[in-house]
Amino acid sequence: MQANWKGGGAIAPAVLPSTASDIEVLKHPRFGWAFLSHLLVGILVLGLLLPFVSNPSLWHLVLGKSVYLSVNGETRSFSTLRQTVGDVLREHQVAVDPADRIDPPLGAAIWPGIQISVVRAVPLTVTVGGVPQQVQLAATTVGEALNAMNVEVRPHDRVYPDPSTKLAPNMRLTVERRDTRSWVEHSGFPFPTEIVRDNTLLKGRQVLRSAGEPGLMNRTVWVEYADGRPVTVQTLEEALVTPPIPRVIAIGTRPVIVTHGPYAGKEIMIMEATAYYPGPNNYGGPVGNWTAMGLPARRGVVAVDPYVIPLGTRVYVEGYGDAIAGDVGGAIRGRRIDLCVATYEEAMQFGRRTVTVYILGKP
Repeated sequence: MQANWKGGGAIAPAVLPSTASDIEVLKHPRFGWAFLSHLLVGILVLGLLLPFVSNPSLWHLVLGKSVYLSVNGETRSFSTLRQTVGDVLREHQVAVDPADRIDPPLGAAIWPGIQISVVRAVPLTVTVGGVPQQVQLAATTVGEALNAMNVEVRPHDRVYPDPSTKLAPNMRLTVERRDTRSWVEHSGFPFPTEIVRDNTLLKGRQVLRSAGEPGLMNRTVWVEYADGRPVTVQTLEEALVTPPIPRVIAIGTRPVIVTHGPYAGKEIMIMEATAYYPGPNNYGGPVGNWTAMGLPARRGVVAVDPYVIPLGTRVYVEGYGDAIAGDVGGAIRGRRIDLCVATYEEAMQFGRRTVTVYILGKP
């Protein structure tokens, strides 16, 4: 059997009282429809609150604010009921150092969707312009660290390692200052020497016709410096402003002919003479026993420059006597002649002197 409770038109099922006393209780005014409505609302609220009582974390889901926390680039998200950034970090046991970078700051209020960034400070050795310093910086890359130090990196400066490199503890950062300079150097340009042959001059005679003057050269030099040290030097341009004036030496080609005496009609040469001994000297070892022509080295055989006196030419050397040009020598060039003598003492006594050489006959 069912009974209808009228109130607002709604019909709710009810259990009929089983005894007469129950019927008398229900007839009391306080057990009307209003009472049952409040009772049902209370039961509903209790049912909604019971999960939050048994599981407090549900309060964060319903009433908490969403937070995104990044520590050195590692991000996590959660909800919180805390009011400040510092409270959130303490809640999640994120210890911070005074040198760490925290954004927003610790005292900032929490709002829904807030992004909190914590960058740990690391020890670094930073060398700028050759001057090192030890620092503790909160940055993620080399470029950020330099910006935090207010280090200006100019276009030509070089940064090691690359600014995009991630920082690591005890890393060495270097900013190499690059500078360039250019200037113009003025220097002398050497003059050449010209040899001219003059048949109006006696053979062997030399006359300085022009002393010569150096020219003027302008050279543009470009230098690149790294921390004050030159690392690249280039010559950008060379310009001959004043050309040099060559030195001119005239060399006589007219033969010197003896006009009288036993060697009349013979060509003569004024030469610088030395003497050598082919046998053992005071320092041991022979100088040489055979000449370039295959002749035995003995008195009467002389060494000459074959371009001046051809080998095989018969000569008369003033103060020495008749001889044949039969040998050559590494130091015998131009108008030089080396006379073979019989003893070492004679070679030492002869020394170095100027002699007249008569050309008696050519091969």
